[in-house]
Amino acid sequence: MGDLSKNIIICCSKIIVGLLLAAVIAVPLFFDIRLYSVFDLSKLMALYLSTIAILVVWSIALVLKTPALRLGLIHTAIDIPILAYISIFIISSITSINPIMSLFGTYKRFEGLTATLCYILIFYATVNFITTRKRLYLSIFAIVAGVTISSIYGIAQHLGFDIFKWSSFEARRVFSTFGNPVFFSAYLVMTLPLAVVLLFVNSSRQKETQITPHSKVGNACLLKEKVFIGNRHILWVFFVLSAIIYTTFWLTNTRACFMALLGGLIPLLFLIFKKQTTERYKFVVLIIAFVLIGVFFNVRHETSVIKHFAADIQTTNNPSSFSDNKEETKSVPYFVKQQPNSRPWIANKLWAGSSAFSRIFQYLAAIEIIKNYPALGIGPDTIGIIYQKSLTKIFSVQERDGCFHFPRQDRIHNDILDTAVTRGVFGLGTYIWLLTAFGMYVGKNYRQLSNQNKILILGLLAGILCYLIQNEFSFGNTPIVTLFWVMMGLCISIIKINETEGVLRIEDKGLKIKEGEREKLRGWEGVRFESAQLPKFPPSQIPVFYKRIGCGIVLIALGFSAVFIIRFYRADAYFEYGRRIMEYEKENLPAITEKGLFFMKHAIRLNPYETFYRDELCRTYIQNALKTKDEAWIQKAYVEANNSLKLIPQHYMGFFHLGMIQQFLAEHFGRNTADSAINYYKKAIESDPFQAPFHSNLASLYINKGNLDLAIKELYQAYLIRPEEVNHADRLANAYLQKGDLDKALFFSKKTVELNPSESGYHNNLGAILSKKGMYEDAVNAFKTAMEINPKEPIYLDNLLKLYLSLEKYDELIPYYKKLIALDPSVADYHNNLGAIYKRKKQPKDAIESFLQAVTLKPDNPIYTHNLASGYVDLGKYAEAKDILQTFNKTYPNNNYLNIHLLLADIYSRSADWEKVISECEQAIKLDEKSIAAYKMLGMAYYNMHKYEFAEKMLNKTLMLDPNDQGAKDLIAKISNKVKK
Repeated sequence: MGDLSKNIIICCSKIIVGLLLAAVIAVPLFFDIRLYSVFDLSKLMALYLSTIAILVVWSIALVLKTPALRLGLIHTAIDIPILAYISIFIISSITSINPIMSLFGTYKRFEGLTATLCYILIFYATVNFITTRKRLYLSIFAIVAGVTISSIYGIAQHLGFDIFKWSSFEARRVFSTFGNPVFFSAYLVMTLPLAVVLLFVNSSRQKETQITPHSKVGNACLLKEKVFIGNRHILWVFFVLSAIIYTTFWLTNTRACFMALLGGLIPLLFLIFKKQTTERYKFVVLIIAFVLIGVFFNVRHETSVIKHFAADIQTTNNPSSFSDNKEETKSVPYFVKQQPNSRPWIANKLWAGSSAFSRIFQYLAAIEIIKNYPALGIGPDTIGIIYQKSLTKIFSVQERDGCFHFPRQDRIHNDILDTAVTRGVFGLGTYIWLLTAFGMYVGKNYRQLSNQNKILILGLLAGILCYLIQNEFSFGNTPIVTLFWVMMGLCISIIKINETEGVLRIEDKGLKIKEGEREKLRGWEGVRFESAQLPKFPPSQIPVFYKRIGCGIVLIALGFSAVFIIRFYRADAYFEYGRRIMEYEKENLPAITEKGLFFMKHAIRLNPYETFYRDELCRTYIQNALKTKDEAWIQKAYVEANNSLKLIPQHYMGFFHLGMIQQFLAEHFGRNTADSAINYYKKAIESDPFQAPFHSNLASLYINKGNLDLAIKELYQAYLIRPEEVNHADRLANAYLQKGDLDKALFFSKKTVELNPSESGYHNNLGAILSKKGMYEDAVNAFKTAMEINPKEPIYLDNLLKLYLSLEKYDELIPYYKKLIALDPSVADYHNNLGAIYKRKKQPKDAIESFLQAVTLKPDNPIYTHNLASGYVDLGKYAEAKDILQTFNKTYPNNNYLNIHLLLADIYSRSADWEKVISECEQAIKLDEKSIAAYKMLGMAYYNMHKYEFAEKMLNKTLMLDPNDQGAKDLIAKISNKVKK
């Protein structure tokens, strides 16, 4: 091989090392605020591009190197377990319930097959190219540098110095460059042991056998000492870095990682103490600093992890935390009480809102899934598709829970169960085999390591152990899993480097070793620290032409992959840009909507496999349809909803959107699609039974169809899931009111007032229900409260006045009616009702004044005119009353108001004008053949006119209508006496 090829290979090797260093820094630190998935997709992109760049350079190097036909890989003791692990991963992805999602990963998680392949390639790149101590230290320094930068940013966030304004940020739980305090905390506990062991590296070197400075190994070690260690006092920099990382950890306030810290750091410190025979003051200073920092943060409530643990226990022991205590149970009507579902005893001891409570049912739901998919699981990263459906088999929301506390899950917060769910028992077996093989390999070679290497590998193993412990209570994201595989690779690299240094020591002592063993240990870079050497492999038998063709094919494939990945990245940026346009730019709405939709549709063109984009686009179409009542938007929404279901046939949002579309067509366009909407909502509920809008919308359709029982059932489920949403309780109150069930209507009406006591309408509704139940005093108080909240709403006062009228509390009525008239003097009814009250209180002058106002506002209203005339009658002003009524009859001859004729007949009777009495009574009978008053006055008129036969006839009709009318009976008796005489 020529010198040019050698130089190119050496250059490629250095480039790959540089890319590895860049990856361990960029993947945790990089985020892009232009994306919707600000932290997750940006880190995945950094991983993908780093991996592709490494593969490109590696492919070029392999073409120029004879061992390329044997892949040029350094074999490790865990190759077979890794092969089994990735094989099961691939098979599980193929047999997945959604292979596309298993390939790329679910949105914002991205832990599919492609990411896993990248992790393994990064692992092998680490093993193959971190082959010298210099590169080993550079890798560790890169990891520590990355976590230091991230920690400083986290501390700045806590102190309020952040150039970005995050919507979900809490100063008590910083998330730095990760967007989630749990992931950030996991990153910190994994890297903290590395910073700690760097503090003790120099001390461990002093324990090793002195090496002659004139030997090759001696020169190499002196070079390393100069490059990496230098002055021993510089090592205290790592103490400062450890303190920064440790301090930031407490600012994340994460319990899972606290357990990992205890399980990983304490054993590491114990082993360091045993090995640290010199300069133990470093260990003492470190322990004191860590204890003081831990105490400081745990005495502060907002940063105390201990109090975070205690919160669940305190809530459990506090009876007021549960809604099923005795006092509250008494207040819950019989129809709300539920028979408690069968729950594990430990769950009944925990508050439903605690994370421990949700973990229990996560694990039970995971077991349900494993039962159905035992061998290969449901496929990587597909839990979100069927988790909610599985959860409903072992969990139902109860009144005492307060609400449905669980968020939608796409990962199980336990590494073992998560692996078993997604890849089955075979996947779990290969995972355990991989970890066991790795542990056995490291343990087998640990004794042969130098003290310095032992310290380094202990730091890496502590980080790996922290990862595994926290994964039993949570899960890792892209930078954490990347770091896990890099750390495993570095452990193997340390063992290989230690073996190589052992060979060199033998050579320096003049001993002989087998040539094959020497080459096996040297690897790509050889064993010389001062320059990279190539192993002397036998020349390849395959022509260079074919190697170059193979390399070209690989490079083309990697190029296409890079283009594909960048399209996905650009898609998220376009989607977020379109979303921001529609959310924040409110002026010139139609143009803004079109512009925003353009970018969202372009995002789908770039990444047609992401259902989240399609869901948001469909939701926007539906919103526009509701605003504009334009069916064209509905047609577009229908297409996108069906596209989502093509990608994920069980997709709950696809069914929900189709239900909304069919419901919209039924309610706004009169289409016969209500039954279709009901079916889609049922499918959505089957896929995810814990979404309150699904039940609420289905209830609306049942109400429209008149099926109140089914509507109430769905509304009650919505209420249990989201009882804090007052709309559910309000609709339940109205539904029960329609059904005539006043007890249940009253219960939920009271709930609306509890949930939103500042809403006057809920108090008014409560007053109306209390009034119907005969609870008049409580109804009066409810109406008064509604008036106090919104004194300008006349309907509340009107309801109160009607209640007072029914209770005949006239003294209370007058001031309220005056308030009502002051609010709106143009309503004639208010004046008329006030006049009626004055009339009942025998205040005819005030009554006439109010009636006159009513007549002035509505002169064509016969009731107001009649009441005004009756007021004058009460004052004895019969002529004025007669003139008012006669004028009204002339002006409005077709008024057909019975009482006007009766009042006129009464006025005429007072002046003994019996002919006119008879005329008015006959007109009244034409309007109402069952008018008792008309027949009675006719009888009296005929009696006074001595027409006893007609009088008796009219009075008999009166008695037919009212057999108990004593006046009619007395008059008939008089007529009989007259006739006898």
